[in-house]
Amino acid sequence: MTTRQILFNAMPTEKRAALLENGRAIEVIVERPDQFRIVGNIYRGRVVSILPGIQSAFVDVGLERSAFLHVSDVDPSLLLAEGDSIAEQFMDKGQRKRGPSRVPIEKVLNEGQEILVQVLKEPIGSKGAKLTTQISLAGRFLVLVPDADFVGVSKKSTDMHMRTRLKKLITQLRPPGIGVIVRTIGLEVSEDVFERELRSLLDTWRQVQREALTGRCPKLVHREMGITTSVIRDLFSEDVTEVFVDGREDYEEIQRYLETAAPRLRDRVRLYTDPEPLFDRYNVERDLERSLRRKVWLKCGGYICFDHAEALLAIDVNSGRNVGKKNPEDTALVTNLEAVEEIGRQLRLRDIGGLIVVDFIDMRSLEYRRKLDDAMRRVLDRDPSNTSMVPVSKFGLIEITRKRVRPELRELYTEMCEACSGLGYVLSPASISARIDRWLARAAAQNARPDELTLVVHPQVAAFLLKNGHEMMRRLEEQHRLRLHLKENNELDQEEFEFYAMGSTKPIGLKGQGGDGGGGRVA
Repeated sequence: MTTRQILFNAMPTEKRAALLENGRAIEVIVERPDQFRIVGNIYRGRVVSILPGIQSAFVDVGLERSAFLHVSDVDPSLLLAEGDSIAEQFMDKGQRKRGPSRVPIEKVLNEGQEILVQVLKEPIGSKGAKLTTQISLAGRFLVLVPDADFVGVSKKSTDMHMRTRLKKLITQLRPPGIGVIVRTIGLEVSEDVFERELRSLLDTWRQVQREALTGRCPKLVHREMGITTSVIRDLFSEDVTEVFVDGREDYEEIQRYLETAAPRLRDRVRLYTDPEPLFDRYNVERDLERSLRRKVWLKCGGYICFDHAEALLAIDVNSGRNVGKKNPEDTALVTNLEAVEEIGRQLRLRDIGGLIVVDFIDMRSLEYRRKLDDAMRRVLDRDPSNTSMVPVSKFGLIEITRKRVRPELRELYTEMCEACSGLGYVLSPASISARIDRWLARAAAQNARPDELTLVVHPQVAAFLLKNGHEMMRRLEEQHRLRLHLKENNELDQEEFEFYAMGSTKPIGLKGQGGDGGGGRVA
């Protein structure tokens, strides 16, 4: 039986949420004060250029880079090819109709035109955010799709009687001309709950329409929920046994949301007050540190390697120390099957998207290849992101695609290294500041921290801590109730930092400090 928990960690440097299955982290979502997630945000934007050659447009929505709008994401009434629009995705096969080719984007949009758009994907690397004009508003149990006259039910439900019943119910509740999708978590919900949430979503849509008609373009019209409420909305269901929150404000925000959305689940949410940091207690920091490594070891002695290209991830499975006893085919199967489980977990934990090619240990047995195929499909079926795969090839390769919505963990926590010209990665100053933050929390838990400390860091980290009028330094001092004196040291690597008690020449070390300790010079 699978046990699931959700953890919320709030620090001055970042907010994080982790989903655990059987005690191991499988998903981590991060939000920083200067880097809020924008997926789901609705903007009034202006078309700045149209590119007929790729049937796309660039739209200024007020972000650092112009956002990208493909013809397949323009007004659903123009999407006449099967399977492209939100409505098509949730229609049963009998409802779908093959139509003529879609209208070219240059016949639909003009440069300088103002349009209402929603963010589908975060900006990733050098690419701007991806947009759609197919606006949708997600609730806990329903998704409202204005200007799309249909009713859809989550594909996770295969019970045709239940699907028919839900469609009839929602058809009676919804206004004409409004599309509604029943989410997986809403398959067993009562009519009163549906009616209450639908009314709330319609009120939100009316507010969006009012906001869109005021002010100057470009303009943010509607901001998606923050990390705390959105994770509870999307991940907290009956199969989650516990939710731990180490910040009182977040705890109270969750309780207020659940009071109307799911009152019976409120007792499962607990305020975590132990001195040991929450993510340390449940080994999430350890799992995160390992997720940034190229090589991940398996219990059987084998290992898997992750190598990134521009638009492709190559994963190599190796037998390593697992030399087996007799039959090499059996040894390969054991290693491959264990690798399948770890690969599925790492794809979610690292939040990897795009094209993925896995090079498994070659097996000649057709039966063993079928077992490998079946195992990979079962793992991908558990992934909430859209995935697809092709069967293992004669070369032992399995090709996978996974929907990318936001930058993967590696891009969030690392930046290009100037010293190696892009051949490797170092943790960013923001991530080092977060490690300093966690070091102070651990030191307080171990009673190993004076009330006044000298912090020695690389100049780039110092610049990050001192920007905006020393804002981050003040946050750290207020959060941990101490006085910090900052010094720069060019001889330190960017990932290193040192703490000294006043008047001491020996850095302070902590017991049990692992990879999140902050660099080689911190014991």
